[in-house]
Amino acid sequence: MNSGGHAAATGNFCMGTWVRSGYFTYVLNHFALSYDPTAGNLAAKIHIFEQVTLDPSGNEFTGTVTIDAYDPKSGLKVDHVTGTVSATRVTADQITP
Repeated sequence: MNSGGHAAATGNFCMGTWVRSGYFTYVLNHFALSYDPTAGNLAAKIHIFEQVTLDPSGNEFTGTVTIDAYDPKSGLKVDHVTGTVSATRVTADQITP
């Protein structure tokens, strides 16, 4: 997953996995590292958990997301965010975002 909320120089991606959890539903589990953009030091370890439902066309999904941030040294949770997610499939012939 690529994160538009972080500069590429600070590591704007995360690694994860997904599994089908039901009819048109999936669970996504991602882990990311967040870096201080000035010093380049590791600022936080991030856990991203999503539950999404794919529309029948397979071109869009909606769902919920939970993001927990942990201090990289102590391992203590320092932030917790919940929200909704949605996405539209990018196609090979698409010319505009």
